[in-house]
Amino acid sequence: MIAIMDCNNFYVSCERSFNPGLENRPVIVLSNNDGCVIARSNEAKDIGVKMGTPYHEINELIDSAQIQVFSSNYVLYGDMSSRVMAILARFVETIEVYSIDEAFLDLSREPDPEAFCRNLRETISQWTRIPVSFGIAPTKTLAKVANKLAKKDPSTGGVLALRHADQIRDALMAFPIGDLWGIGYRFESMLKRNEIKTAWELSQTDEDWINERMTVNGLRLVYELRGIPVKLLELEPAKKKNICVAPSFGVGVPDLARLRMALATYLARASEKLRKQESAATSITVFVHTNRFKKNAKHYYNSRTVILPHPSSSNTELLKYASAALDEIFQFGYEYQKLGIFLNDLVPDDHRQINLFTELPDEKLAALSKAVDGINRQFGRDKVRLAAQGYDRTWPMKQKWLSRCYTTRWKDILVTKG
Repeated sequence: MIAIMDCNNFYVSCERSFNPGLENRPVIVLSNNDGCVIARSNEAKDIGVKMGTPYHEINELIDSAQIQVFSSNYVLYGDMSSRVMAILARFVETIEVYSIDEAFLDLSREPDPEAFCRNLRETISQWTRIPVSFGIAPTKTLAKVANKLAKKDPSTGGVLALRHADQIRDALMAFPIGDLWGIGYRFESMLKRNEIKTAWELSQTDEDWINERMTVNGLRLVYELRGIPVKLLELEPAKKKNICVAPSFGVGVPDLARLRMALATYLARASEKLRKQESAATSITVFVHTNRFKKNAKHYYNSRTVILPHPSSSNTELLKYASAALDEIFQFGYEYQKLGIFLNDLVPDDHRQINLFTELPDEKLAALSKAVDGINRQFGRDKVRLAAQGYDRTWPMKQKWLSRCYTTRWKDILVTKG
């Protein structure tokens, strides 16, 4: 049997974990720059707050309903996720961390998976105060179905197992096709046009018809719904083929000097991720644009891609090419809202292709970047940095309602009084 653990309203639950006064109150978490709603408590859902709603459109509702608002605190959420996953790894031998708040568990050796998950749920709640739900079934897709139903039905106590054929049939017959894992808007529309409206109807559809219209991925989905496992646990996370860092600015930035500082900072973030997965980039893309929603303002967008002479993971080397790209696309007279950087076509960092006309990457620069990563991991982000990153912090994103980093910053740790 396979189980999936999903943290309930994860970002909101992280805020509540250290602030019990938020229990039973409407709470929302906003995206970067405090733009849109990206997490809601059940109380906020009940009063009509929709996912993705811009903050400025619900000002009045926030005041009238006394909704508690938080800026996204990814440092806190990432650390809390690590703690939850560590608890799972302590009790389960084989797990796949699927996302920041989800993990698949192999429970094939557990004689009573449902009782095991109920105990695990209680342990996670006691140790982290994060509420979680479990779905248990023979396949990953059916486990996702069970998890969704467990969240909807309070009588399940947050754990639902679909073990027998009649349980699976009843669950799938009432499960809308659009809620199924792996069914996007385009496939949902196509299936509904062909009178396939539930997961059960899809599971009973002819395989050739599915293969023709939904390719082999659709066929895998049908097999999973029939209880035949084809999506196995992925114990090693797949390496990314591209890495992007592109947060918006909190204020409009008109000058090249501050854009260069932002570029160097974003590149440091991106190249750190690159080295963490032991990859190197073969090309780099830089783009800028103004705020397209700002009325009565001049708008501009541009981007430039640079093919590197050889794959590189060196922060110093990558910045040289990224700065040249920024210089090419920058135009005076605009207030820029966003600058972004893509590291593309990633290859293993030991990839070498000898060419008569180009030099190989500088091994000393690559080693220097890795050494800087090690120092910053031990003493804190940007303790050692390129001078180009500077110390001007007038351009970062808005975080008006940012909570404390309770678990990762000494001065933010809660103090108890006896």
